[in-house]
Amino acid sequence: MFTPGRAIDAFRSTSKFARLRRFARDERGVTAVEFSQVAVPFFMFIFTLFTSCLYFFVVSSLENGMDQTTRLIRTGEAVTDKLTVDQFKEKVCDGAGTMVDCNKMQVWAEHFGDWSAPGLKPHQCVDSTTNTMIINSAKGSDPIATYSGSASDVVIVTVCYKWDFASKLAFFKLGNMSDGSMIMQTSTAFRTEPYPVSGS
Repeated sequence: MFTPGRAIDAFRSTSKFARLRRFARDERGVTAVEFSQVAVPFFMFIFTLFTSCLYFFVVSSLENGMDQTTRLIRTGEAVTDKLTVDQFKEKVCDGAGTMVDCNKMQVWAEHFGDWSAPGLKPHQCVDSTTNTMIINSAKGSDPIATYSGSASDVVIVTVCYKWDFASKLAFFKLGNMSDGSMIMQTSTAFRTEPYPVSGS
């Protein structure tokens, strides 16, 4: 038997289904919801891309500064101009540009008689025991020629740089040091030209 109470219940049930259908068809706010799902991965990707570009830019800057300055050794200008260790390092730093902090850079120059000489390899940047960057013990006032040799020598120049920005990354770890920073290393090997030696 149909009663007013049953009619009210049927109306309420129909109203609920109607509201659910309207809710299912309502597309307002869909864009905001979809963006919230991809926002975090998207911004992580952008940040990673920016960090990678900055990393390669700093490495490229170090290589550029090293290549420009080692030419002075190769041609003998560093010898004739009597460049000191500090002056040579300063020229490397100047060539690398403003993105590089000179105080966080170490530069080594080593000479050998020929390409088959023992120990002919880039200088080590990191102390494996303490996991810290090795500091060059050469006196800044020493002539760079003391370490780069003379005409026709094989020379290896190594540049080590402590990149502190790596320790500031929140999403992933790039650093290879105990404090989170990264040691960048670039090296070049060449034979100096047979330039005239003073006094010969």
